[in-house]
Amino acid sequence: MSNNEVGPFPAAGIDGFLSHFVLTIQINKGERQGELFSLTMPAAIQTVARSEPFIYEGRSANHTVEFPLPDESALPRTVSEEDFLTLPPGFFEEGKETIWLQILNLDARHQTENGPIRCILGETFNREYPDIFQPSFGAAQSLGRSGLPARLFFSPNAILETPFGNLHTRPKALLGAHITQLPPVGSSPVLLESIGLDSVEELREGEGELPSEPTATLSALAHPIDALLRGEDLFERVEDTISR
Repeated sequence: MSNNEVGPFPAAGIDGFLSHFVLTIQINKGERQGELFSLTMPAAIQTVARSEPFIYEGRSANHTVEFPLPDESALPRTVSEEDFLTLPPGFFEEGKETIWLQILNLDARHQTENGPIRCILGETFNREYPDIFQPSFGAAQSLGRSGLPARLFFSPNAILETPFGNLHTRPKALLGAHITQLPPVGSSPVLLESIGLDSVEELREGEGELPSEPTATLSALAHPIDALLRGEDLFERVEDTISR
């Protein structure tokens, strides 16, 4: 059975797919305070690593899993439960088959009427903002005892480069409540609560301490997964495309 059918979880590997963002940003400070900006960004290529499936046995089990990353990757090669900065309420259930995920790369760009917007995660985020980098982890867990269908979440730690400054996301989760394949093509994980966006400049001045109030707020976000990217060496090809 392929990884595009309801059935067993796929083995560890790297997936590539097209995805896009539908979002609303509210400005909290400065001359444009209170303004809302809504947009739909064009599709961009995203790569995601998945671990081998395992049975989740609770926090006391201290699960640590490995990602099948290429040698040239600078991202974390293992993840433990304590590495998740945020989780959807009640997401991990004992006795259910689970896969842990890491977003490897994304560089999404859009030219708006207010100017260019760019969203970066993973390798590109780490390369361009290494001093404030955070990895983007997620998970899929069976709705039954094992395999698909499942539910899925990501906690995407990103930089948004916008006409009103470069912004860093505070940790929050995007949830896909019901998926029937991995990668979850045709699904649209959605934001569970608003995300604070902090000025990169303020974070650096405060040596990583969060400001008392975020510069902006991501008040709505959906992340439709549009199409599977087929072929070998997805990580390398996407890396080369983005770095160019």
